[in-house]
Amino acid sequence: MEKQQEYHIAEISQGEQKSLYARAVLESLPDWFGNKESLEEYVKGVADLPFWAALDGEGECLGFFSVRIHYGHTGDIYVCGVRPQCHRMGVGRALYGRVERFFLEKGCRYAMVETLSDRAEYEPYEKTRLFYESMGLEPLITLTEMWDENNPCLIMIKPLKTGMSR
Repeated sequence: MEKQQEYHIAEISQGEQKSLYARAVLESLPDWFGNKESLEEYVKGVADLPFWAALDGEGECLGFFSVRIHYGHTGDIYVCGVRPQCHRMGVGRALYGRVERFFLEKGCRYAMVETLSDRAEYEPYEKTRLFYESMGLEPLITLTEMWDENNPCLIMIKPLKTGMSR
């Protein structure tokens, strides 16, 4: 069993801090975020979105989730990442749990994420899909027209229990 990393989850409101944290974590994940153009888009994009970070005792960001809401009822994981040395230590699970609570607080009925489809046969994203599945998200559809033929986009979704029916 690996040593448990000490951290706390904090909501970050300052846009520049969100971008700094996102850059630090995403640059530590070149197998997932090796495309510099995409990385820069995410770093810029998180500044205006809800953002949670797992911070260690020194204030270093171990991982983060940034989200957006579509149509008032679908919570979308815009981008997330956990530093490689913190994988399988509960950081991603804790962050996802906080984000799902946020979605529920905002009245969302679904959580969703876009990720690389298994059709691409790229091992790092196999781990990503397994993580999302362990959080209860299920494959919905693969779209080749969303990104491109070499990077088929898998949309995963999870119905949320809001306690309200429509």
